[in-house]
Amino acid sequence: MPGASEAETRARLARIESLNPIVNALLAVDADGAIRRARAQDEARAAGDWPGLLDGVTVTVKDCFELAGETTSYGSSDRFARMGHRDAPLIRRLRDAGAILVGRNNLSEFCLGSTNQNEHHGPCRNPWDTGRVPGGSSGGSAASVAAGLCRVSIGTDTGGSIRIPAALCGVVGLRPSVGRVSNSGVIPCSVDFDTVGPLAYSVADVARAFAAIAGYDPEDPNSVDVPLGNFLPDLKAGIAGTRIGLPRNFYFDNLQPAVAERVRAAAAVLEKAGAVLVDVTIEDAEVAQARTAFSLLVADMAQYHLDKMETAPESIGPEVLRRLQLGLPVSGVQYADSRRWLASWKLRFRALFERVDLILTPTTSITAPRIYDSADMIEATRAVSRFTYGFGALGLPAMSVPCGFDGDGMPVGLQIVGRWFDEPLVFRAGAAFQAATDHHRQRPALPA
Repeated sequence: MPGASEAETRARLARIESLNPIVNALLAVDADGAIRRARAQDEARAAGDWPGLLDGVTVTVKDCFELAGETTSYGSSDRFARMGHRDAPLIRRLRDAGAILVGRNNLSEFCLGSTNQNEHHGPCRNPWDTGRVPGGSSGGSAASVAAGLCRVSIGTDTGGSIRIPAALCGVVGLRPSVGRVSNSGVIPCSVDFDTVGPLAYSVADVARAFAAIAGYDPEDPNSVDVPLGNFLPDLKAGIAGTRIGLPRNFYFDNLQPAVAERVRAAAAVLEKAGAVLVDVTIEDAEVAQARTAFSLLVADMAQYHLDKMETAPESIGPEVLRRLQLGLPVSGVQYADSRRWLASWKLRFRALFERVDLILTPTTSITAPRIYDSADMIEATRAVSRFTYGFGALGLPAMSVPCGFDGDGMPVGLQIVGRWFDEPLVFRAGAAFQAATDHHRQRPALPA
């Protein structure tokens, strides 16, 4: 990932000026700050200094991170916007690694939703077809990468909010293991499921960004001090002998035909690269979303936003308010039952990962739906998060990689899931796939 010059940064900013009115991926742009940072890094590089892993790389961030001296919208109304008093640890790590922050991304309000249709800031649009959704809630992050407004973007993922838009927008998106990247200074969706991760066109760029932002944070109660090591030199080491589980149940049921074809073709590519495909059955996969999302997650969201619902419900988008209200009737007994069920399900996955090293599934069962078909946020979220939510609830690392297109030219995503804290193997599998294919080199037909 070579350092970007001031000229490169200016080129990205010019593209933002031209294309952001079309895709609405960015809510705020810091052109002056980005140019100053790029110029300073050019000078440092010329003097023989190395600014870091993300030397000069243009980056956008989902507008749910605290930034010192800047107002964070959280995708909501002005009533709930907050002025940042410090940079979130994630932002500090990006800056320390040499990233050039050019802007903040559109998102689903309060990070709730999988379509990125926003009542307050307007919908973000899919660069491959602006009549379709980009996915969410990190839709602006995926769209900004897909449209070439930045090289890397940072999103958040609870039940699929990085992987879903990555799949629908044809880019790579990583949800790390829970605890691997700091959640401090980020608006939460769930106490236990939230993660922060990068998106880019290439696995290599995502891996380098992840290496820059990962690490223990004593301010984050969910942070886990697990050594990562320098895995980047082994990114292209291949996957010979890696056992990849292909589920025989649920994950290949009721798919859009093009999705099934592209994902099975991707599995064949990995097998040719030396992986060993193993048929597996993931018990209770079909009920995981219902057993956990609609008790644990909705209750967490309702509790966190309870004051807003009680004091200013009119300031919340009606679809988001409707979703928040789902958590109000959840009882303590229901919440405890879901936690016990999830703990039991996690034990079964520990046993499964004795047999396989990775799991391969479609990221979404469909390609990007049209905006007018996604008005019901709850139903739209259920539809596109069928295959992402369960892995998020388990806290597993999972990455969506573009693996082809449907008949309308819309991207299809391949989901690679690894053991807890084994992101390096997930990256190696993704890199092996991209070394053998060119799907990630395709670009949407937007104005130059």
